[in-house]
Amino acid sequence: MPSATFFHLPPAKREKLLQCAREEFSRVSFDEASINRIVHQAEISRGSFYMYFTDKADLFRYLLQCYLDELTQMLEKLLTREQGDLFAAFEALFQTLVERRGDAAAQQFQAILHRNAGVQQGALLRSAGTHSLFAALSGHIDASRLSIRRDEDLEDMFHILVSVTAPALCAALSHTDPQPVWDRFCAQLDILRRGMQRRSEAP
Repeated sequence: MPSATFFHLPPAKREKLLQCAREEFSRVSFDEASINRIVHQAEISRGSFYMYFTDKADLFRYLLQCYLDELTQMLEKLLTREQGDLFAAFEALFQTLVERRGDAAAQQFQAILHRNAGVQQGALLRSAGTHSLFAALSGHIDASRLSIRRDEDLEDMFHILVSVTAPALCAALSHTDPQPVWDRFCAQLDILRRGMQRRSEAP
């Protein structure tokens, strides 16, 4: 995470550095990204960069954390709108992000996902951890809509939905036509809704 020195920078200077970093990571993969190019575009010294971040990976994780924070806020609003319905909120999140895929910020994030295929999903979730994500949103979930049998069930259900939604979103944002991804995502949610074990017929 950034140092206190970074957060003491004027907002405009801080945002310029982050925007230059987003442009670099959306242009090339993480391995090919250059701190020298980032600091040159941001008009800061390399020494100053290391006063703000430990290394390139630290900067990349922070960018992912910022995206995750935005998603958390969005999901919180959707849970409120859907009256705590967890499944409806995840469906709405998927649709909202796909609808916004043409926005400049969304396209930049899509480029980062594309350049770092196979890396971004795990890094995105590890950057804060789904436990922290659940802690931020659990108060907005209506548990009475779900089959809760033990104290840990709600958090486990949340983690399972995240693990299904994250790759589906990445796939939808990377494809020209997201409809097939949406159809499969809905089918997967339907399986989770009804459960996988066949119920015994009543005698």
